[in-house]
Parts: sequence; C-alpha cells; structure tokens
Amino acid sequence: MRLERNINADGFGKYSLVNHKKDGELEHGMPGTKDEFFVIKLKDLHAKAALLAYAKSAEFYDSEYAADIRDLAARAGRDNVWCKFPD
Repeated sequence: MRLERNINADGFGKYSLVNHKKDGELEHGMPGTKDEFFVIKLKDLHAKAALLAYAKSAEFYDSEYAADIRDLAARAGRDNVWCKFPD
C-alpha cells in the first residue's frame, strides 16, 4: 500500500481540508508545501498509537491540549467501533 499522493501523477492525496478560519478555504496539502498535511481518522487501526505519541510530545508545551488529544486517542484504533486497516 502507498499514500494516494505518491501514486497519483498530480500529487493529490485522498483528502482535502476546509479551513474554517480562512473563509472555508480548501487546502489540498500538496507535498512539499507549507500547508502539507496527513489525515488520520480515528477508525484507522494505527490512530491510537499515533495520537498517544502526539499527546506525549505536546504535554511539555500544553497539558490541556495534550489531554484533548488523549481524549481522541481513547476512541481511536482498536477502541473505535469502526476500526479498520488503512486504505
């Protein structure tokens, strides 16, 4: 399996994001741009591990933010009723 953006000639990934703070601007997260991103849905089998690592890193800077991320992690991966392998 490969990331969609790595197998599409145009570099577009599977998802785009709507930035509600910028009047609904659509961001495509193109590789190498300042707005590049990687989307992880909570139902992804690997989401819990990713979110817990993120929360651990964030804890040093902002404990409230880290707690919010751990709350997401509690509903992620195998703890998500829709858990599945990424596609």
